[in-house]
Amino acid sequence: MSFEVRKIFEDLSHLSKVHTKKEYAAAMDMFRADRFSLLRDLTESGDYAANSLVLCQDVQDEFKKFGKVRAAELMNLNYFMIYYVFPSILLEKENGAEICDILRDTWNDFFKANINYTDYESLMSGFQTKIFGIPIGKN
Repeated sequence: MSFEVRKIFEDLSHLSKVHTKKEYAAAMDMFRADRFSLLRDLTESGDYAANSLVLCQDVQDEFKKFGKVRAAELMNLNYFMIYYVFPSILLEKENGAEICDILRDTWNDFFKANINYTDYESLMSGFQTKIFGIPIGKN
C-alpha cells in the first residue's frame, strides 16, 4: 500500500498559508471533495498505526532533499496536516479522534515534530477581522 502523496499535498506552499476565513473554507471544501478519498487506506483499514507510518514514509520519500525533509518544507507539511488532514478526518469519521491521535503521534515521532490537531469549527472561529492589516476582533 502506498499513498498518492503528490496529489494529497498538491499546491502545498499555497494551501499551507491561509489568510482569511473565506479562503480557508473554500480550500477545505476542495480538499474534502477532491483529496480526502486518497486517505481511504488510512481511515478505513483499522490498522491506523501501520498506515500512519506508511503515510509518513511516503511523505518523506516525496519531499526529501539530501536525505531528509528540509525545515521550511516540513513547516508547510505540518500546517497542511493541521489545516486540512486532521480536520477532514474529524469531520468525516466517527472515530476520527482515535485516528488523529495515532497519526499525530506517528507524525511527531517520525519527523521529530511537535504538532497537534484541532477540529474545523475551532480553526474557523480563530480567524480575525482586520482593517488595514490590523486585527480588530474575531469574525
